[in-house]
Amino acid sequence: MSAPSLLIVRFSAIGDCVMAAWAATSYRNRYPDGKLVWAVERRCRAMVDEEQLVTSVAEFPRDRWKKNRWSPATWAEQLRAYAGLRKHHFDWGLDLQGHSKTALALLMANPKRRLAVDATDFLAKQFSPLAVTVSPTVVHTVERNHGALQAFGEFKLPMRPVMPGLAGAPRDPKLATISVGAGSIAKMWPIERWGAVANELKARGFEVTLLGGPDDPRIEVPGVQDCIDKLSLAETRNLVARSALHLAADTGTGHMAAAYGVPVVSIFGPSDDRRFRPYTQLGKVLRNGAETAEVSVDQVLAATDELVNRANEEIPCVS
Repeated sequence: MSAPSLLIVRFSAIGDCVMAAWAATSYRNRYPDGKLVWAVERRCRAMVDEEQLVTSVAEFPRDRWKKNRWSPATWAEQLRAYAGLRKHHFDWGLDLQGHSKTALALLMANPKRRLAVDATDFLAKQFSPLAVTVSPTVVHTVERNHGALQAFGEFKLPMRPVMPGLAGAPRDPKLATISVGAGSIAKMWPIERWGAVANELKARGFEVTLLGGPDDPRIEVPGVQDCIDKLSLAETRNLVARSALHLAADTGTGHMAAAYGVPVVSIFGPSDDRRFRPYTQLGKVLRNGAETAEVSVDQVLAATDELVNRANEEIPCVS
């Protein structure tokens, strides 16, 4: 009997796509020759490994579609793109996002069985059955995704997922990367504190690089490399993967670090760290309430010291 084919629908965001890679890897480990297609937005495609993990990627230009969302031509293009997934004749389809847009894509792909890990709006609730095997006690997104996959059969949760690029590439023992931004202002840590941490890490012998996107704050720190808004997502991913240490607020690069086994310090505020923390034991989550500013520079530096002392240990993911 041939392996069942699977469609994973996780359009965005960057960190969520990384967390979805654990479920994709679970499928790939059980079915090395199975057809696995991932439906993803163009801006997040760099988070999907196309050499060992997926058979192919269905890329959707949702940023362009959103700019013309009320155009009948845009609607028609979206429906054609989603319906084009039917050519794969999927046995299984899994929506790991749970929005109306992803539920519609899964519905039009027409797999023999389709399930969703969640339903966040009315249309999503109508389009896709929920994977009821996901226990309400399961909190972390990686574990919830894996529980949804297990509605199709028995799968083992891997320690780390298959990620793109840098297979066997050496880590730079002196490189510390800092991601200065986050998906919202409320999640950001004050930029001047990142500057203080960067200064202290430099004094401790690290070569520090600042990472961020076009809307992220800027700070000049002598002797620290500024790569804010200078790298593609793939280049940022590769730099994080080569790091000896990564520091970030609740944002996608923290999940990248966890997936590549890079020690990571994460600063949380309004988000639930039980659900959204980087999925690793080689990490420290700092949270002193709903405001990221409640976390001090000294706390971050103490966390980095602890992780550096454990840097050569191999520790499995939390279950």
